Amino acid sequence: MNEQTLQNISNYAGMLAKKGYLRSGFVAVKEEDGILITVPKAQYESLKEEEVKFVNDKNIEELEGNFRAAAVILFCVVRQGKDVGAAAIVDSESILDFSTKRKPLAPILDDLAQVCGISIKSAAKNVASEVVTAISGLRNSCFLPDAGAVVTGRTLDEVFTATLVLDKACNAEKLAGKKGGTESMKKLNAVLEHVVYKLKYSKKNTQQHMENEGDAPKKDKKDKKEERVTAIVTDEEKRIAAAIKDTGVRMLDENLVQGTWGNIAVKLDDKFMLATPSGLDYVLLKPEQIAKVDMDTLEWTGLDKATSEKGIHAVLLKGEGVGATIHSHPFYGCILAAMNKAMPVPEKYQDVLGKEIPCAAAALPGTKGLIKNVSAAIGDAPACFLAHHGVIARGKDLEDTLNICRALENACRDYLTE
Repeated sequence: MNEQTLQNISNYAGMLAKKGYLRSGFVAVKEEDGILITVPKAQYESLKEEEVKFVNDKNIEELEGNFRAAAVILFCVVRQGKDVGAAAIVDSESILDFSTKRKPLAPILDDLAQVCGISIKSAAKNVASEVVTAISGLRNSCFLPDAGAVVTGRTLDEVFTATLVLDKACNAEKLAGKKGGTESMKKLNAVLEHVVYKLKYSKKNTQQHMENEGDAPKKDKKDKKEERVTAIVTDEEKRIAAAIKDTGVRMLDENLVQGTWGNIAVKLDDKFMLATPSGLDYVLLKPEQIAKVDMDTLEWTGLDKATSEKGIHAVLLKGEGVGATIHSHPFYGCILAAMNKAMPVPEKYQDVLGKEIPCAAAALPGTKGLIKNVSAAIGDAPACFLAHHGVIARGKDLEDTLNICRALENACRDYLTE
């Protein structure tokens, strides 16, 4: 077994287990003629080679009980999925609870539609043929009746992100109920977001992870894009770019974003801002990859394309006293976004957030419609929900804006659980 593969399985299985998403589940990755799957009761935090078993159609019948059933399911979804490189059976409390309902989960959030599917169906039975049927048709995940869910992705990183997003959506259905419930996205929007993600962002993030692990295939010279140079040149630009990268990692650590979602921008001067690139992992992001964007024309320079949400950042950064903006996908904040409604702020947070956080009407990410909706809704508030999408916050600098994001997440939690 490749040492890097074992380490990768150990890393992601360990993170899933630590968060309570892998209590009785399994993790698998595709091999040339089979899968590598974690064995029952594996010690994920320090996974040993004997705790990962190679399974193919020749030895799968030798397995027993629940392990055999799980291995057959994961073997089938990994081997039959065209772009599937990894999969897991996950069973957090909220995912397991929703799986007992034996009903589909509607696309209530953009990131759910993008990475998990246009809806999350429930398999009729916990057998491979039913799971493959339920996970087909622009879907990467499905529920297992009374047993959690199967989540697939190009990489283990994508499986991890999809699990976080699925868990967040299951919690949204549970917590939003007493506050009026969630709203489903338009079906066409869910389809468009899933297809764009699969064709664009998923491939880009996969390439980034492969390059980091030394597995990326070499490109032909004729296929190389025109060589770009970094836009981060001055000492001030380098300082700000490093702070943006650090803030992105902190957001990941605090579950204010998942995967490559969310974006950050900082005003450089009256004309330019620095903004995170589109679709890149914050941990692997290098400060020199930060883009420089003209806030009037939205033209950008740098090694990587600026975030598709640069228009929202530019509009907000032009406001008086605003030096930084953060678009996040926080756990509780996204539940309010899925509800598509403004939130009265609990009194203890009103000194930071004001009395109400408005909600901008839904529009596809990265469009002029979303910019227009945010501009119309935010008013004097330090933050705004984006219906079915997430949160945008603004402050005098990065630290101030990050603190607003934290305060809002705490306020959303208290509002939903009071």
